[in-house]
Amino acid sequence: MKTYYMKIRDKYIDAVRDGVKKHEYRLASPERTQIRIGDNIILFSNQNKKEYVRTTVKGKTIYKDWKEALEKNWQSDFKDLYSTLDDALIECYRFFTKQEVDEYGIISFDIEPCYVDYCSTPVLLDTNIFIKREGINNVSFEVTTLFNWFDKKNITRYVHAKSKDEIALYQDVKVRENLLLKLNSYNELPSFSVHTDEVFDKVVSLFADDANGRIDNALLKEVYNDNVGLLVTDDNLMLLKAEMLYMRDKVLTSTELLEKFESKFPKNINYKMLAVKLKLFEEVALSDSFFDTLREDYGGQKFDQWFKGKGKESAYVFEDKNGIQGFLYLKIELPNEKDYLKISPILSPKKRLKIGTFKINSSGFRLGERFLKIIFDNARQTSVDEIYVTLFENKRQDVIRLKSLLEQWGFVKHGYKNDNGELVLVKSMHAYDDSLEPKRNYPLIKETANAFILPIKAEYHTDLFPDKILKNENMHLYEENLAHRYAIEKIYLTGAFNIKAKQGDVVLIYRMSDQWYKSYSSVVTGLAIIQDIITTNTVDECIRLCKNRSIFDEQSIRSLYGQYPTIVKLLDFVSFKNPVTLKQLRELGVVDAYSGPRPFTAIKKDQYDVIYKMGMEEKQ
Repeated sequence: MKTYYMKIRDKYIDAVRDGVKKHEYRLASPERTQIRIGDNIILFSNQNKKEYVRTTVKGKTIYKDWKEALEKNWQSDFKDLYSTLDDALIECYRFFTKQEVDEYGIISFDIEPCYVDYCSTPVLLDTNIFIKREGINNVSFEVTTLFNWFDKKNITRYVHAKSKDEIALYQDVKVRENLLLKLNSYNELPSFSVHTDEVFDKVVSLFADDANGRIDNALLKEVYNDNVGLLVTDDNLMLLKAEMLYMRDKVLTSTELLEKFESKFPKNINYKMLAVKLKLFEEVALSDSFFDTLREDYGGQKFDQWFKGKGKESAYVFEDKNGIQGFLYLKIELPNEKDYLKISPILSPKKRLKIGTFKINSSGFRLGERFLKIIFDNARQTSVDEIYVTLFENKRQDVIRLKSLLEQWGFVKHGYKNDNGELVLVKSMHAYDDSLEPKRNYPLIKETANAFILPIKAEYHTDLFPDKILKNENMHLYEENLAHRYAIEKIYLTGAFNIKAKQGDVVLIYRMSDQWYKSYSSVVTGLAIIQDIITTNTVDECIRLCKNRSIFDEQSIRSLYGQYPTIVKLLDFVSFKNPVTLKQLRELGVVDAYSGPRPFTAIKKDQYDVIYKMGMEEKQ
């Protein structure tokens, strides 16, 4: 089996990956006719070499000219590109001269895209992965978790004979002997024949020809020759070589492969983001001084008895090194709730979400908004008519701040409890008030809202919208408590002008892929509501408006301001259960077949409805 390399136009790569374009047409010159069934053809972009697709030759046929070659399959191979065979021929006539076609003819290769089955393919481990697993001092969480998956899925893993040579270079005798002893318990990759070609030799010649480099090349050759399906390494030089050899999809870091497993088997992983966790009451330290003010408000021992009586129920809790800093208990109440009669004026019969116990200490990173998001999400999920809360409005500064926060998000005074004088705040989950800003109506969307798509680079997407993390992303990258992650209101900086979207409109958050196979890895992850669009006049104004809600610090904003002076305030609304892929967007006609969406691309109401349904429906 040999590997051949051919340039191809960008617009055809996804069609080959998706299995739509099943034939590749070339001049039937001697170097092409020697390609055999079973050989690999790597089709790479003539504009961006990082874009490629690996294919296997399943068959080949030689035709006398273009017309004979295209007649049978042009409609399927060039779907939606050409209206007639003549249109397709006009395009193809540009590739080769008439004299060349008359002399050699056209060869058509039957091709099939090659995909790596990451969940069953045997794995070759680079020495650095082995050391991260078996070393004394530098055991890696990702590698340990990855090996758990290997065991769970019965995946064969190999080490290379050259790894012994590499470890033998260690100066520390104790470390060297310990590693060599453990290495002997691993399967050694069988000694299949390996060969190189001018492409491989040319790439590796660009790097240092030292002992480590030669060992690295030996491992890469095994993958290059298909002696093993997958190589795992955290060596940046090996990864760069693999990229230049068009096999980066077969040479992965430990984190990348771990993400593949977690994406394939998401039910085995807990993906809850940020530090507010759902816990049983019995798991919460009632002795924490955090609860002292609640005891003061609700009768000391009486509060403790109430708390212990909730032992098997759940509450949302935020803890840091100093103890509990936030606590939220929610309760669904039905229309016949007797306590409604104890409120003046009486609450009319409705299904409500009661904020039973809600306290937060000042954190500096929008913890209150995080708890509000949880409240609103629960209210939407349980389809309540209203949300309500009772509090002693002027008793302490923390309660005054909480009352102010609730009012900013649309809670309004209803009345007071008759027995203890607590203020009752209520928020409707049905009546959208056009006279109020989206923030006060949240989480409601106005019926006349238009919908747009907002592309966000992968490196920024999950930092800004952590709840929209994909199942193949490393959740541990987002553990730091940063204000913009906890805020409902997010800041998006843009250089777009003449934006058609308006306050109250909806945007579909589109995560631009940083992976291969963009048709499947570029996805809509959820929705946000436009709170405001502001074109700032100065960089200082921009910095002031971005405070604690943007992923960028002041220095970054100053450097970006010349290109991105416009602020779009977004209210994080909902995360999709099933991200909608670029391929699906193309099938719906939202974007054309060979590109992704532009910022604030408008979509039709029926398209939005379909995308929302696809994103939110439960998979069987």
